[in-house]
Amino acid sequence: MGLNRYETVMKAASDPTRVRILKILESGEICVCQIIAVIQLSQPTISNHLSLLKSAGLITDRKDKKWVFYSLDGQDGYAGSVLRNLRGWLNDDPLIERDRERTALARNLGPVTICARGMTLPRRKAVCCGPAPLGDTGGA
Repeated sequence: MGLNRYETVMKAASDPTRVRILKILESGEICVCQIIAVIQLSQPTISNHLSLLKSAGLITDRKDKKWVFYSLDGQDGYAGSVLRNLRGWLNDDPLIERDRERTALARNLGPVTICARGMTLPRRKAVCCGPAPLGDTGGA
């Protein structure tokens, strides 16, 4: 493992969107359509990020008919070190927490439903606050 391999891994792991993808994959294998739905970027953009992560040895893919599933790899020394360290980083970041919640929803829906929805997740239902308090006249 030389300087070129080190540079490839570090460049791949230095982009915020790619870090978000790696954090999503910490919970296990997931389909590319689900990643797109969670991160809310275009398919070509996500595919480019996935390609860079794969060439760096950080992730691997598995094709199942028309679905492509991604998971963490890290067999390479530098990639493995980055992934081990990343597990302890950013876990309290608000965007990573949001991605974690969206990933759980995407996993529950599954790739078939996600693709049928145009690679989007359902919006959260508005929280109903109940009736207006007594005596509230709505500003009149």
